[in-house]
Amino acid sequence: MKTLPKILRPLFGIAASFTASWSAHAADGTLDAGVGIVDITPTREITLAGSPSPKKTAEVKTRLFVRALVLAASGQKVAIVTLDTLKYPVEHVQRARAKIEQATGIPASNIIICASHTHSGPLWSYYEDQLVTPIAEAVAKAAGDLTPCTLGMAHGRAEGVAECRRVIKDGHAWNRWQLKPDEADSYPAEGPADPEFDVLALQKADGAFKAVLYNFACHAANNREPRISADYPGDVEIFVQKQLGYALPTFFLTGACGDQNPIYSVRRDLFEQRLGGEIVRCLGALEPIAKPSLAIECREFQMPGREQPEFKEAEVARNWPGQLEHYRKSFNDMKKREKPDYLYFLTGIRIGDDFAIVTNANELFCSIGLSIKKQSPFKHTMAVEQTNGAHGYVPSAKSFEGGSYETWFGEHSYLTTKAGEIIERESAGVLSRLRQAP
Repeated sequence: MKTLPKILRPLFGIAASFTASWSAHAADGTLDAGVGIVDITPTREITLAGSPSPKKTAEVKTRLFVRALVLAASGQKVAIVTLDTLKYPVEHVQRARAKIEQATGIPASNIIICASHTHSGPLWSYYEDQLVTPIAEAVAKAAGDLTPCTLGMAHGRAEGVAECRRVIKDGHAWNRWQLKPDEADSYPAEGPADPEFDVLALQKADGAFKAVLYNFACHAANNREPRISADYPGDVEIFVQKQLGYALPTFFLTGACGDQNPIYSVRRDLFEQRLGGEIVRCLGALEPIAKPSLAIECREFQMPGREQPEFKEAEVARNWPGQLEHYRKSFNDMKKREKPDYLYFLTGIRIGDDFAIVTNANELFCSIGLSIKKQSPFKHTMAVEQTNGAHGYVPSAKSFEGGSYETWFGEHSYLTTKAGEIIERESAGVLSRLRQAP
């Protein structure tokens, strides 16, 4: 048999299958996988989301997409959807999942919808039906594209591109961009960064890759110009495709990046080169998933709201004097809409014996994501945020002591101060159950 280049050598022994309270096995060591992609790039001037001082633009740097990956084995199916948008609220997730189930038969509980958190696109409200139809169309396309694939996994590490954006100055947390660059670097970071990530690759019989999943703990906020962009996940996809020489869909699953930003003092293209280059390296060093099994564990519960919220006027005036009225309005608006608790979805997916994905619906601080991965019984674990809902920041207990805007009650921070502990505990429970699943 002709020897393929190392990066394209087929994987050996693989597969999967799944369910919300079950698992199944593919007899031939493969898993059926399908990909569906829908372009959602705006066609007119839009307001870029993700900033208290938003900018308008119609110029496009990289296009925005809904990507769907459907996995099928033993008569069962699961869908993984990624969106190039800032966030996607739980009520729209419920609508999209219901429409997908009606159109494809994939159970709503077997669908995860993850927002990339790009700050260079419009909110869901820009789209005619809040992205429900494009999401359902992408999944329907993927369900009609099923072909046998093998699977492989790898660890990656991208150094020098992301950092904890919060530093401690005089006992208080400040975001680095609030300080001069040389001043910000003279104070200690409040928390860790996480340069490590995992890769899952699906490979067709001819040796070409059908899709790649990866997750990385950094805000998608590397686009430094007012242009429509999928941010670094879009740049990474283009880089990987150029290196491989064909159009390979890359599914970015957002890592625990509530306090993680790109390092703005380095070249912008360093991000795609280091992260994209490491993904390419991983594709040439994949460990095959030897046991063709997959399981799903889904949890739905009510997450408590914030205890006795108060407007931190003195703290806002110190950290963000020019945004005092913005944060006052955010506080008052959220007080009108606050609830004692909020519908919350948390999902785990196990592929083989050593690979797992566990999701949450927040901007989770990195230390919590690291703790989830450390407690995981799996060799490879993706801690994925912004999935099946968008419930704002979840800081660590230490970060609530430091303060700053991620901790202030308002539109972007309204869950209980114990939410991090709850997510960590529930995630550990989900991963434990997945470990025990047949």
